[in-house]
Amino acid sequence: MANIYLASPFFNEEELKHVEKAEQVLRALGHTVFSPRENQLPEVEFGSFEWRTFVFKNDLEHIKWADMVFGIIGENYDDTGTAWELGAAYILGKPVLLFNPKGEIINLMITDSLHAYFEDMNEVARYDFATLPIKPYLKPVK
Repeated sequence: MANIYLASPFFNEEELKHVEKAEQVLRALGHTVFSPRENQLPEVEFGSFEWRTFVFKNDLEHIKWADMVFGIIGENYDDTGTAWELGAAYILGKPVLLFNPKGEIINLMITDSLHAYFEDMNEVARYDFATLPIKPYLKPVK
């Protein structure tokens, strides 16, 4: 099974629903998942320099640790941090898998860095994470 970094915004109810479902599905498949949502250092003030330093370094170390990065993206890239994490993973040579729950049009810098693209979590549950078949994004780009 794989070590997976889960790159996703989690700032509203809809985003939380998607990230929690991804955590559940990926773990049910036997993967070890690092989800930044679960690693926020709650004892330190949100947004403080100490908190920012910890979160940035911890997230980056886990992107390096991961065998692949699984991202969730939405309209207008709800979270530029997610886009940054996907780019960092690509530069590090990690396969980037992307879940786009609303099937929205995506910028080519994201689409052309993907190893696999999904619009349905059932597709993710059926995907062969052992062989990582290429599943490209074939829709229009921004």
